[in-house]
Amino acid sequence: MSSDQKAPLRVVGLLMQIPGMMALASLPICLFFTEYYAILPFLLTAAVSVGMGQLLFWRFRQEKAIRYRQTLLVVALSWAVIFAIGTLPYWLIALSLDGDTAATISAFRDVWNALFESISGFTSTGLSMARDASQLPHCLQWWRSFTQWVGGIGLVVLTLSVLEPSSNVQHLYSAETREERLAPTLRETAQEIWKIYLLYTGASILLLALAGMPPWAALNHGLAAIATGGFDITGSSFQTYPPGVQLAAVPIMIAGAISFAAHAQVLRRGQVAALWEDMRHRALWLLLVIGTLFLLLEQRWYAGQWLWIDSLFQWTSALTTCGFAVVQEQTWSPTAKAWMTTAMILGAVSGSTVGGLKLDRVVVLYQAVVWYLRLIYRESPEELRYELNGRALSEQEAHRQLKSAAVLAALWLIALGVGTTLLFHTIDTRYSLIDALFECASALGTSGLSVGITGPDLFWLGKLTLMLLMWMGRLEIVAVLVLFSWLAQLLQR
Repeated sequence: MSSDQKAPLRVVGLLMQIPGMMALASLPICLFFTEYYAILPFLLTAAVSVGMGQLLFWRFRQEKAIRYRQTLLVVALSWAVIFAIGTLPYWLIALSLDGDTAATISAFRDVWNALFESISGFTSTGLSMARDASQLPHCLQWWRSFTQWVGGIGLVVLTLSVLEPSSNVQHLYSAETREERLAPTLRETAQEIWKIYLLYTGASILLLALAGMPPWAALNHGLAAIATGGFDITGSSFQTYPPGVQLAAVPIMIAGAISFAAHAQVLRRGQVAALWEDMRHRALWLLLVIGTLFLLLEQRWYAGQWLWIDSLFQWTSALTTCGFAVVQEQTWSPTAKAWMTTAMILGAVSGSTVGGLKLDRVVVLYQAVVWYLRLIYRESPEELRYELNGRALSEQEAHRQLKSAAVLAALWLIALGVGTTLLFHTIDTRYSLIDALFECASALGTSGLSVGITGPDLFWLGKLTLMLLMWMGRLEIVAVLVLFSWLAQLLQR
C-alpha cells in the first residue's frame, strides 16, 4: 500500500470513533428505561468503533498530510464506515429480543434494513424501515434521533470542535459541504457552530414541550427538527398532534434551514437583518410564502378545503428538507407532489443543516440568467458588471461560481434521473412515476418525506438506490464519486 493510500486511513480512524462515543452516551437511556438487553449491543458497537478507529489512527499516525482529492475520499469513506457501525445497535438489539417482538423491531433483524436506517439517520434524512416507530424500544428511538442530530451538524465539525486541527483540515471542512467561517480558526468556528446548535436544540425541545408535546417526544422530535431530520417516535409523524404543536415545529424547521453565520450575527450583535439581508435568505422567505400559498390553493382546488396548517407545515418541511408530516403525502394531488418535489430539490441555505441543491446555487444560476440577458441587450461585453449579494465580482470569479453551481446542478439532475428510473422499476404498480420521483428527491435532498414507497417490503434494489441517493445527497455527490473512482482504480490494479 502506497503512502498516498495510507494517509487517508489515519483520518478515517479518527472519524469512525464517533458512533462508538455516541453508543456509550446512549447507555443512560438503556438504564433509565430498564432496557438492559440493549446495553451489550451498545457496548459492542463502542468496542468495534473505538477499537478499530484507534487501531487505524495509531497505525498510520506518521503518514503525511492528505491532499484535497484525498479529503473528498476520506469524508466519503468515513461516512460509509460510520453508516456500517451505526447499523449495529439496530441489528444487535433486534437479534437480542425474542421472536414475539413487534414487526417493527423484527424488521431490523435484516441487516439490509438496519443499514438503511443507519444511513437515513446519519444523513439526517428520515426515510425509515420502521413500520411503526412507536413500537421501537426507547433506546432505538433515541438512537435514531441521536444519529440525526449528530449527522445534521456534521462529523467533521464535531471532530474539529474537540481536537486541534491539522493543516489540511480546511479541505475536510469543505468536503463536508461547509465553507463559512464564524471565527478566525476552524476549531473556533466549529465550537461556535456547536454553541449555536446546542442553544437552538434546547430551545426547540422546550418550545415543543410548552406547546403540549410529552417530554420524551419533545426531546426526540426537538433533536430531529433542528437537524432538519424527520425521524419520529409516533409512527405517524406530527399527524396525531394538535395544531399548536404542529405550528410550534414550523419555526424550528426554519431555524435549522438558516445558515449558522446568520444565526451568529443575530446572537452576537443583535443583527436580526442578517436573516434576510442576502439573496439566499430572501429567497428562502420568498419561497416559504409562495410555496405555502400555492399548496393552499392547490388543495382547495383538489380537495375542496382550505388546509392552512397542512399547507404551511408540509411546504416548510419539504423546503427545509426536514421530513416531518401532518398528512399522508400519497393522498395529495400529483401537482402538489410535484411542487413539494421541487422544494426538496431546491433545499434551503447552505451552512445550515439542510440538504438539497441549496438556494445559494439557485441564486447563482438565477443571477447567471440575469447576466446573460443583460449581455444580449448591451453592445459591448465590457459594459457588463457582475454583482452578487451587492458585491462586485470579477468576470473570472463570476464564471467560477457559475461553473460550480452548474456542475453540481447537472450531477444532481443526473443522479435524480437515474435513481428515479431504477426505483420506478422496483416498486408496486399502484405507484406512479411522480411518486418515484418524489421518493428519490426526498432521499437525494435528505428530506425524509415519503409517499409510502419506503418500507421493509421494498425490493432490495430499491433500498440500495435510496441508500446511495441519501449518501450522495448528504455529501453533495462529488465526494462519493471520488470514492467510487478510487475503488475502480484499485480493482484495475
